[in-house]
Amino acid sequence: MAQVIDRDEASALDLLGASGVHLHVLPEGAADASDVIVAAALLDGERQIRAEVDIPVPDDVDAGMGAWHVNAVDEIHVVASGQGIMEFVTVDGIVSIVVGTGDVVEIHGAEHRYRPLTEQRWLLRFGGPADGELLATQTGRAAGPWPPV
Repeated sequence: MAQVIDRDEASALDLLGASGVHLHVLPEGAADASDVIVAAALLDGERQIRAEVDIPVPDDVDAGMGAWHVNAVDEIHVVASGQGIMEFVTVDGIVSIVVGTGDVVEIHGAEHRYRPLTEQRWLLRFGGPADGELLATQTGRAAGPWPPV
């Protein structure tokens, strides 16, 4: 499971849950999120994989998905390979996690940012029309330093 940075895991998971973020782990040998996770998070017609993306380590760690943003739709992302940091805004400040192969990140409107530590492959699912895109709206929150890993 994703590794929580600088907080105890139980309180971090509670804060994330209250902010609309749920973390899951793929069962041993599974290559994708279970139908149960997907069905609980996305409507029928939105559950297909929308993209498989390879994300390189960025030169500018505070741009793009590295900038604080929100997405207007619910999301489920499976980390198929590699490792990265995700940070989420909660009522008790920022919660930072390291996500790696086998982690499933479910996001429902939470403000977040993301930085690959190694090249990562993600399987992306998200709500909205079948021909829609996962559009991020930057929040303008100052970047601040990334936590050491």
